[in-house]
Formats: sequence, C-alpha cells, structure tokens
Amino acid sequence: MTTSSSPSKTEQGDSSHSNTSTPTEFQCPKYSCHQPSNLSQQQSFASKTWTYLNEDIVPSTFAEIQLVLLTFCIGLQDAVSFPDFHCFASNQTGNTVFLLLAAALPEFNPSMFITANIATSLGFFLGSAYLTGQLGHLIGPRRRLWLLVTNTIQTTLVFIAAAIQFGSHHTNTPGKLLLESGSIETMEAVTGTRTLVCIALLASAAGSQVVLSRSLNMTEISTAMATAAWVDLVIDKRLLSRPLKENRGRNRRIAFLVSLAMGSLVGACIYRWVGSAVAVTVSGGGKAVVGGMFLFSTGEGRERVGDVEGGGEFPSGGGGDEKRSGKGCVDGKEAEGSGSGSDSEAEMGPANGRADGKLPMKG
Repeated sequence: MTTSSSPSKTEQGDSSHSNTSTPTEFQCPKYSCHQPSNLSQQQSFASKTWTYLNEDIVPSTFAEIQLVLLTFCIGLQDAVSFPDFHCFASNQTGNTVFLLLAAALPEFNPSMFITANIATSLGFFLGSAYLTGQLGHLIGPRRRLWLLVTNTIQTTLVFIAAAIQFGSHHTNTPGKLLLESGSIETMEAVTGTRTLVCIALLASAAGSQVVLSRSLNMTEISTAMATAAWVDLVIDKRLLSRPLKENRGRNRRIAFLVSLAMGSLVGACIYRWVGSAVAVTVSGGGKAVVGGMFLFSTGEGRERVGDVEGGGEFPSGGGGDEKRSGKGCVDGKEAEGSGSGSDSEAEMGPANGRADGKLPMKG
C-alpha cells in the first residue's frame, strides 16, 4: 500500500521537469526579442507625442511673436476687405457703427453702406468667436492640439476666400473697379453671393483668431482691435521706463500696433499693385507659419526661467530662480493687460494668489 500511494522518483522528476519547462516554451530567445522592444518604443513615442500635444501653451516671448504675426495677417485682410466689400473682416467696432448707420439711413445703401456685407461680417465673426470660445472651455483653451486645430481651420478658411477672389469673373479688386467706373451698375462686383461667402470666411477666421489670442493671456496683443491698445499705451504710468524689458505690457502693445499698421500698409500696397486675392493669400500663408510654430511653443511643465509671462525677471522677494507654472492663467485668474495702464509684471500678482504680486517662496 505504501509503495503504490507514493509517486516514484522518476515520476517526480518528470513532473518537476514539466513544470519548469512549460514557462520557458513561451519565452522568446534573445535573438528574437527585437520586435517587442520596438513596439514598446513606438508606444512610448506615441504616448509622449500625445502628452506633448495636450500640454497647455504658456505665455512666452515665442508666443508673443506668434500673436504679432497673426496681427500682421489681420492687417492684410482688413486692408483689402474694406475697399472690396465696404466692411471690415475683423474690426467689428467699425462694422457695428456702419450697420447702425445703414439701418438709420437706408437712403445711403448701397452707395455708402452695404448692409448685407456689414451684417454678414459681424454675424459670422460673433458666431465663430462664440463657437471657438465655448468649445475651448470644454477642451482647454490653451491646449496645444486645440490651438493647432483652430489655427488650421482659420488658415483653411482664408485660403478658400483667396481662391474665390482669384476665381471672380469680375476682377480680384472689385472695389477698385467700382471706384474707377463710378457707376452703380458695377455694384454687383462688391455684392452678391460670392462676396458674402468671402466675407463670411474671412470674418469667421478673424473671430476665431481673436479668441485664440485671448486664450494665451496676453491681452495686450488682441491681434485685431487697436483702440484699447492705444489708450492703455498712452495712460501707462511707466510708459517711458527703462530698461525696456521692465515694462512687458508696454512693449507688447507697441509691437501689436506696429504690426497692425505694417500689415495694413503692406496689404494696401499689394491691393494696389497686384490685387486683393494675393493679399489674402499672403495672410493665409502667415497664419500657416504660425500654426507650425505652435508645435514648438513653450508648454506647461517645460517653461524656461525668464521666458514666461511677466517679463525677464520676477518681482523682488519671490525668488529670481523660481519657475512659475502656467496653470494659474487658465483657472479664471488670468491677468488682464488692459485698463490699468500698468505693465504685465504687476498684473500677474493676483493670478498667483498674492495681493502684492510676489511669488511665494518654496519651502
């Protein structure tokens, strides 16, 4: 009985050999393990790319350059949209006034005002701004991927408008045709479905662009409206302060106004010598360049000291080597760059939870 119930040494050896050999059958040899390693590297790269695309863009000198370039592009568009369509693509202050005048003085329509054009520009601008802003709240207004997508859509709209202008059966400078003929019969060159579609495309791109610029928390560079920038510039109590880097807000406003003026001037020259379609195409090309730059913009978590919002230095007492996280700017406590006439460094204080604008010391 004892002999039959206990397994033999041979069976135990076979069982032990079976247990130890089973797992090794599924282990790949060293020479065949390259494929899983490559797969792991590919997954790691994809994960890092996705993380990178979902970073929040922080205010920086590089982002300032992007907004200045977008301002130049808006200047190009407005320089040709007013003579061609008798309205602005982005300057909705002027469009609002024109629309009310057209409503109150209908006898001047269409000789002085073209109500349909003005209403189309204002409506599509506001609609695009609303859609971009509300979706941005859900997705993340400064998320790199979101900024890339919105800028790509804007650029596409501008290029479509340029293509329509090139394909016009009248001329690619309808405003000039109307002026030179002096006849109301040529009014169809600045009205009609083609014109309304061009206005809608340009106004939609402009509305989305203004929302994009405000999401970067550098409100001194709105990329479109100059009135607030002019006022904030002249009332700045540190307007003449030196060195220049100490007043970042003033520098941004000046860069914005100069860029807008240069874009308008270049757009007018292109309109005069080549045509509005070329000016709109150049504007679309500039926006495409800015879109590519978003791939290299400073993201939250890798921002560099001295290259973030608030200028080259942090306020005294906050630790000059401290790095400020960009999160404070997207939690509804972003600094407003207009209305106070002060520079951005002082305005960033409340966004960091300190009334005196100083950064808390790290323990």
